[in-house]
Amino acid sequence: MPTWERIEDASSDLARVWLSRIKDEDDWKPLRKVDCQALNASNDQLVHIEGGRATADVRNNMVRYNFYNSEPRKLTSATWFVREEKSSKDFTLTPVEEEDASIIESFYRSVVEATSSLGKGLDSIIDEERELPSDAKYKVVISKKNDGILSMKKKPQGWFGNSFDLQRGYSEYSVNGEEEEVMLGPVRHLIFVVHGIGQAFINRETVNMMSMIEEMDATRMAMQKLQVADWKKACEKAKKDEQPVPSPPNRVEILPIEWWDKIHNSSSALVSSLKLTTLPTVPGLRAIANDVVFDVLMYMTPVFCETVLECVTDQINDLYHGFQKVHPHFKKDGGKFSLIGHSLGSVIVWDLLSILKDQTESSSKSGQKCQTSAFSDIFCGVNLPNDGISVGYQAYAAKKEGQKVNDIKDAAWGPSLPKPMKKCIPFIPDFTIFLGSPLGMFLTLRGAHSLFQEMLHLSVLEVHAKAAEAAAAEATTNSDSVKDKNNKQQKRDSEDFEVPITSPFTLPSKAIYNIFHPSDPVAYRIEPLLLAREQAKTPPPPYVTKKGQKLRLHLQVQQIGDGFVRSLGDKGRSVKGFFSAITEQAVTALKNIGDSNSDDDTIRSKHSADTLKPGPLRFALGGKSRRVDFCLQPGVIENEYLSAVSAHSNYFINQDLFDFILDLTSSTPSPVPNNEEVL
Repeated sequence: MPTWERIEDASSDLARVWLSRIKDEDDWKPLRKVDCQALNASNDQLVHIEGGRATADVRNNMVRYNFYNSEPRKLTSATWFVREEKSSKDFTLTPVEEEDASIIESFYRSVVEATSSLGKGLDSIIDEERELPSDAKYKVVISKKNDGILSMKKKPQGWFGNSFDLQRGYSEYSVNGEEEEVMLGPVRHLIFVVHGIGQAFINRETVNMMSMIEEMDATRMAMQKLQVADWKKACEKAKKDEQPVPSPPNRVEILPIEWWDKIHNSSSALVSSLKLTTLPTVPGLRAIANDVVFDVLMYMTPVFCETVLECVTDQINDLYHGFQKVHPHFKKDGGKFSLIGHSLGSVIVWDLLSILKDQTESSSKSGQKCQTSAFSDIFCGVNLPNDGISVGYQAYAAKKEGQKVNDIKDAAWGPSLPKPMKKCIPFIPDFTIFLGSPLGMFLTLRGAHSLFQEMLHLSVLEVHAKAAEAAAAEATTNSDSVKDKNNKQQKRDSEDFEVPITSPFTLPSKAIYNIFHPSDPVAYRIEPLLLAREQAKTPPPPYVTKKGQKLRLHLQVQQIGDGFVRSLGDKGRSVKGFFSAITEQAVTALKNIGDSNSDDDTIRSKHSADTLKPGPLRFALGGKSRRVDFCLQPGVIENEYLSAVSAHSNYFINQDLFDFILDLTSSTPSPVPNNEEVL
C-alpha cells in the first residue's frame, strides 16, 4: 500500500466540510465542526447553526443571521480542495466543485483499488488522466515522487500554467469558541445590549475597530471560556471529594441592539445639511464630532428621542419573539431576559423602563395591557421629520391616589417625547446593567432629583403618620399598672417604625446595577439623586467582585489605609458617620413635624418619635440589589488620566464584569458585594 500526500481524510465514507465567506475575494472559512455534522445529518433545507444565531439555507447556498443585521455569507460544501501554498506554514484551501470532486474521488478510489493486495498495481493506472467538466483548461493526474509518495495533482492541459495539489478532506482546524459553547448546557438567559455613542464612526470603512456585533461575539466567547473553566474546577473538586460531578452551566446569549443608523441615515435631510455645513479642515476630528457628539445632541431632542426609542423597542420585541422561535423551549424551561446599556445606551434602557413603568401603571388602572410592536423591517433607515414638534408628553412620576405632590415644574424621570409611546418592551428584565453611564447627568438635567426627593418626603410623612397613629392608639389604653407598662414597652419595641433614608422610586426591573470604571469621564453616579438633597456625602460604591472572592490585595491595603485616615478625621467623613448624620436629621425632622398646642398632640408626637428608627441604606431602585452604584476594580499601577482615554470603551473586555454577569445569570442567588462596609 503506497503512502499518500495531502490525504487528510482517508476514510471510505468521506464527510463533507461546509464553508462560508462574505465576498468572492475572501477565503473560504469552515463552519464549526458541530454545524458541519448537523448539516450532513439533516435533510432540511434550513438548518440552525452557530448556537441558533444563524441559519444555513442549503437550497440557496447562503448563511443568514437570525438576530442581527449583518451581511449574509455564501455557503458551500466540499470533500476535495485545491491547496495553494503561500509559504511553508501558510496556505489556502479552495473547495472543488461537486461535479469535479466526484471525478477526482472516483479516480482516487481507482488508484487505491489498483494498489491494493488484489489490484493490478500502480503501473496500470499511473499514466491515466481525468478531465474536469467545470474547468476544461485543467486535468487531474497522479504524481509520484522519488520516494514513492503519491499525490493527486491539478495540472494545465498545455505546457504553460501552474499545477496545484489536490487535498482530500479539510486539514485539522478549530473554530474559536466552539469547544466551550458545545460543552455548556442549553441557553437559559438572553441579554439584550444597547450600544452607546460613536457606532456610526466605528462602522466607517476607514476605521479599524470592532463593530458592535463583533464586540458582542467576543464578549460571548470570553464569558463562555470563564464558564467552562469554572465548571472544570468544580468537576475536579467534586472528584477529589468523591462527590457527583456537577452539570455544565447553561449558556448565556448576548444580542446587540443597534439604533445608530436611525439617526445617521444618509437619506436624512438633517444629516445631509450637517455634511454641507461641516468644514473640510481636520476631517478626522470633525468626523468624531459628527458621528459621536451628534448622537447625544440628537437624543436630547424629542423627535429623535422618539425615533430611537421606537427603533430599539421594535428590535427588542422582534428579537424576543424570534429568539423563542429558534429556541421554542426557552421560556418554558425557565429562560430569563435582561438588559445592558452602555454609555448613551444606558439612558435609552432607562427610558425604555420608564415607558414600561408608565404603561404598566396606566394599564393597571384601565385593565389594558401594554402594546408590543409587531414584526417590522427594523433595520431600514427612516426619513426623519424636519418640522418642529413641541413636547406633548413627559414621563412624570406617578402619584398614588389621595396624595398630592408639590408642583415641580420642568421635572421628569423619563424621556421628553412628542406624544406618549404605545409600544413597550414585552418583559420585566431579570436584571438591568448600566455601563459607563451618563444617566446621572441626564436625570439631573431632567430635574429628576426634585421628584425623587418629593417621593422620599412623602414616604417619611407616611411612616410618621403610621407611628403617630400607633402611638395614639397606645396612649388610649390603661397605663396604670406596671405590668401594663412592661407589656406596652415590649410591644412598642417590637413595632418600631423604620424611617426611609432613600427615595422609594423604582423601575420595572428585578435588579439594577450602575457599573463604572473609576476613571471613566463619561460615567456618573445615580445613588446621590436618591438620597436627601441635604446630604453632601454619599457612601462609596462597592467594587465589582466575583462571588466568593475578595478584593485584590492592593485595594484591600488601600481600604485599610483609608479606614485609618477616616478614623482620625471627622465622623461625617465615614460611611457610618454618614448613616448617623442622615438618621439624626431624619428623626429630628420627624419630631418637629406638626405644630399643635394640644397636650395630647405633644404626647403623641413625642411617643411616636420614640418608636422611630432609621431604615437601612437600601435603594429601592436596585431591586434585589440593595445598592445601585458599583465600581470596577482598578489595576495595581494605573494612572487615572491615562486610564480615562480607554476606560469608557473597555467594559466589554473586563473579566471582573464578565464574572459579575455570570454570577447574576447563575441559578444561585444574586451576588452581594463582600467589600462593602457594614452599616
